[in-house]
Amino acid sequence: SRRIACLYDFVFFKLLTVSDVGTTFKVLVFLCRILVGAPQSRGTGTLWNSRPGALYRCPVTPEKCERVDIDGHVNLERESKDNQWLGVTVKSQGIGGKVVTCAHLYELRQHVNQTFETRDPIGRCYVLSEDLTERDDLDGGEWKFCEGRSQGHEQFGFCQQGLSASFTPDKNYILFGAPGTYNWKGNEICFWYKIVCLFSFVNLSLLITGFSVDSARGIMSKSELTFVAGAPRAKHTGAVVLLRKDNVYRLMPDHILWGEELASSFGYSVAVADLNSDGWTDLVVGAPNFFDRKAEIGGAVYVYLNPASHWEKARPIRLNGTYDSMFGMTVSSAGDLDQDGYEDIAVGAPFDGDGKVFIFRGSSSGIDTKPSQVLDGLNAGVKRLGYSISGGLDVDGNFYPDLAIGSLSDQVVLYRSRPVVHVIRDISVEPQYIDLTQHSCQGQDGVWSEENIQDKLRPVSLAITHTIRRSRHHHQMGHKHHNQLSPVLSLSPSNTLYSEVNFVREGCGEDKICQSNLQLSYQFGTKAPISNAFIPLPRDESDVPVFSLSDQRSVVLEVTVTNMPSDPENPQEDGDDAHATQLLVSLPNTLSYSGLMGQQVLCEVNQNGSQALCELGNPLKREATVKFYLVLSTSGITIETTSLSVHLALSTISEQPALAPVTAYARMVIELPLVLSGLARPHQLFFSGAVRGESGMTALQDIGSAVDYEFIVSNTGQSLQTFGSASLNILWPYELINRKWLLYPSALQVDGQPHTHCEPQSALNPLRLALDQPPQTENLKVHTSTHQMKPLDCLLGSARCLLFQCPLLSFSGSIHFRIRAHMWNSTFIEEFPSVSAVELLVRANITIKSNIRHLVLKDAATQVSVMIYPEHGLSDQHSIPWWIILIAVLAGIIVLALLVCLLWKCGFFKRTERQPQYETEYYRAQLQLQPSDVERKQATELH
Repeated sequence: SRRIACLYDFVFFKLLTVSDVGTTFKVLVFLCRILVGAPQSRGTGTLWNSRPGALYRCPVTPEKCERVDIDGHVNLERESKDNQWLGVTVKSQGIGGKVVTCAHLYELRQHVNQTFETRDPIGRCYVLSEDLTERDDLDGGEWKFCEGRSQGHEQFGFCQQGLSASFTPDKNYILFGAPGTYNWKGNEICFWYKIVCLFSFVNLSLLITGFSVDSARGIMSKSELTFVAGAPRAKHTGAVVLLRKDNVYRLMPDHILWGEELASSFGYSVAVADLNSDGWTDLVVGAPNFFDRKAEIGGAVYVYLNPASHWEKARPIRLNGTYDSMFGMTVSSAGDLDQDGYEDIAVGAPFDGDGKVFIFRGSSSGIDTKPSQVLDGLNAGVKRLGYSISGGLDVDGNFYPDLAIGSLSDQVVLYRSRPVVHVIRDISVEPQYIDLTQHSCQGQDGVWSEENIQDKLRPVSLAITHTIRRSRHHHQMGHKHHNQLSPVLSLSPSNTLYSEVNFVREGCGEDKICQSNLQLSYQFGTKAPISNAFIPLPRDESDVPVFSLSDQRSVVLEVTVTNMPSDPENPQEDGDDAHATQLLVSLPNTLSYSGLMGQQVLCEVNQNGSQALCELGNPLKREATVKFYLVLSTSGITIETTSLSVHLALSTISEQPALAPVTAYARMVIELPLVLSGLARPHQLFFSGAVRGESGMTALQDIGSAVDYEFIVSNTGQSLQTFGSASLNILWPYELINRKWLLYPSALQVDGQPHTHCEPQSALNPLRLALDQPPQTENLKVHTSTHQMKPLDCLLGSARCLLFQCPLLSFSGSIHFRIRAHMWNSTFIEEFPSVSAVELLVRANITIKSNIRHLVLKDAATQVSVMIYPEHGLSDQHSIPWWIILIAVLAGIIVLALLVCLLWKCGFFKRTERQPQYETEYYRAQLQLQPSDVERKQATELH
């Protein structure tokens, strides 16, 4: 079928459909026509039953493509043209120049129809004049420079001339690649100078030289022509050889560029272009089999910017393709598509989806690694777009080079370039700084500044955008005259120009740079029920605040923000006004914003209360302090919650680079609202009487005084089954260490929780004595004593205890556990006859088995004390006899008499007499005559 269509998408392109051309297209734009090579096209005439390939010329208008008659006959006695792939290469010298097309699988036959017949795919090429006819001696199909040479694959038998071909820019040479010579070492590259054949052999072992070829000046020298040959299998990595022609017309290698990865096919395609317009020609090399599994790279293109002919210093820029795309199978110079002074390149990736061609723009830095445009075969309705590319020629006469792209289907796409408008623009703003203290602030053109500006530090951004306005007349004409393509703006520079209007900064010091020093501190707490005063949370041994969840519905976070100079001795370094100071509070799922307390701070809260943005001041002045309280709801806390984390992020438009966010952290425990209390009735007991054995007792009142213990468990929160299994444990002192009865339990009753049984039941009234009445408390005696007291406590080891365990199931309110017991009177008479008082302790606590490690029980233990005294008569029975007292008094009198006698014998009771003579002399020494007043006056005058 034949299909011609026109589509518009940034640039105009045309689909050309050629009948019966197989599946492969090579394209070339020539003389405002497109030359299309169809290597799998069916032949005509005597070649009808074979597929020799063909060359087509297609106009750029919607007309039929015409086949060029250049190879319509075959001499089967000496050649074979079936599957010779005519059109595998199509090149042109441009307007008024020559055209070359090749069939690299053209076979030379020898000894036809004999057993030792040979077929050598030497290849051949056709050179045509401008009108695609043979006009001079250079034209025709006799370009077979491997014919007549030694055949066989180790020589020239598999020459495959024409797999690549190129004209030199001076139009003096045709460059042919023959990669099959010398067992695919490709040691031959041939040049033709006008009429004389100037070919040379290059000995580069292990290189498939000639798979791709190109040439240009400015590679090794600005005046000398350099030839470029790709060898994609050289040393398994691939290589590109830069060659020059010496004085005897031999090709000599100047430099070799090696590939970086095994089997990447480095050198599969080559192209030359001056990408940075420095006068030196740069090199573009395709490696379509480059592979990186981790980075999902399938194909690469290496761009070598010419380092002024010092290629050993060249460092390539690698452009990567997508996985399995064969990116770089074709590379071509596209000319200066946007007329910005830098040449551009086109890269084909025929297996990227339906095929893509990527346009990369040259620039002063070399190349823009991001493609400026991607031409997709999906949009054009073409499969495997990008198999061949031809560019650099203006087809429609708008002074912009166009692009023709071939495919592996029966279609060719021509992309026409739109005119590109380059805009040079500038912007100036007066005044450069706006003083907000001046209330009459008006620009020259009547631009006013608004009042109540929040951001007084950062400049106001201005964006000026320029576009091309489409006229209505242009749209109407565009559909009738498709040759008139509308212009577009250049991609660089951007069509948007940005500028700023700055404010005069206050409170920023002499340098007008606001350097704040915001510091944030926090502490968790709760609020008092009545006064709403802040109460800090207690801290654990690691100084971490601990939040106990019982009946609290909220937790309070105290936040303090200061803006003080970090060095008081040098306050100008920082601590300037902090403009637009904000605090972003981010809450976990367990907490939500509930309200504020303290200073007047405005907070904006999102819909679910998980974030709050609080305005702290604009500006927050130097040496200022802001303290406020965030009230956070705990409704989202569950039993799995172990910690509370609140993310606090301070921000300001002043300069403070080290302003890092802070995470407020608190450990959370679940406090069970269980309260355990106990009491005993009566709380004083007395023992007396005679000792009775266990066998002589028939009723409980025979044991001794009765006492009732009551333990009360209160629960004001959730059901205990939510947290685990809880139980009440009672340490019951039932006997002494010598195994004598102490406190005999007779009955246990539970009120408030039915179907609850405490274990062991066998410990209640084990002697099966008859029951008695509850103890009467009306006539209880009150006994106080300051004598020695004996404690009986299981924890002190003075008594042995029995453990009663009572399960606490789901309940609310309170449960009463009542135990009826009797003091074993005989034991107290025997063991404590001389003790003035005995304190009997019964302990109880609550335990819970749970997988929740942060579960805390508070007020879950108690002890009940009962004081036991002996009767007065019993204490008198153990008084001291009178004769012992009489003997003690007489012994004291005798000891006193002996002591007095001893002192008398020693003269202790004799008085010492005074000697008279010593006394008289003593008084005389002390008595002296005192001078009169007259004698004192005369003594003074003499001095």
